[in-house]
Amino acid sequence: MPTRQRLTREEKKAQTRERLIEAAAKVFADKGFTATSLDEVADAAGLTKGAVYSNFENKEDLVRVVLKAHQDRLTGISDIATGSGTLEEQQAVAARLFSERIAQERDAFLLSLDFTVYVLRNPALYEDFLARHRAGHREVAKMIEENAPASGGTFKTDANRAALIFEIIGNGLALEKLIDPERVPDDLFGLLMPVLIEAFQAGRL
Repeated sequence: MPTRQRLTREEKKAQTRERLIEAAAKVFADKGFTATSLDEVADAAGLTKGAVYSNFENKEDLVRVVLKAHQDRLTGISDIATGSGTLEEQQAVAARLFSERIAQERDAFLLSLDFTVYVLRNPALYEDFLARHRAGHREVAKMIEENAPASGGTFKTDANRAALIFEIIGNGLALEKLIDPERVPDDLFGLLMPVLIEAFQAGRL
């Protein structure tokens, strides 16, 4: 029987951190950000509260990490969609994945709304929140710049403006889908994509 290799200190810490992130995501989903305590997160992970504080500065720091993982999964849609195929095929894939993510990431979307409201009611957190929000916006703009040539021509619309429009429409669709899922067609984002691409290429937005 092979001997199990012992984890290094760094590997153990990474494993503990991942357990806390997974537990936090579940507890936040059940109770919401404000009503959740770090004791509850530690209990759900089967760890001590000290383990939480050795990995995260506070509850706000923990929720940022949980939401960053959610954001990474959303931005990963672009990498998958632009892998191969025609522009129309890429748009169809992106639209389908976006609709699937809304359903799969429902709890994360709700947590994002919950934390956003919390931050807007706590001005001390706003500056850092805004900086992180704008950093995410720049990532979207960078993806647009990198993928625009493959979409049949460069955009006349500035990439930052295009990113803002995509985010506004995406956030609006996600929110309405959460509120009234039967009323929002799964293919709506797919129908909007060609219209937006054409408008960006012509510089009409």
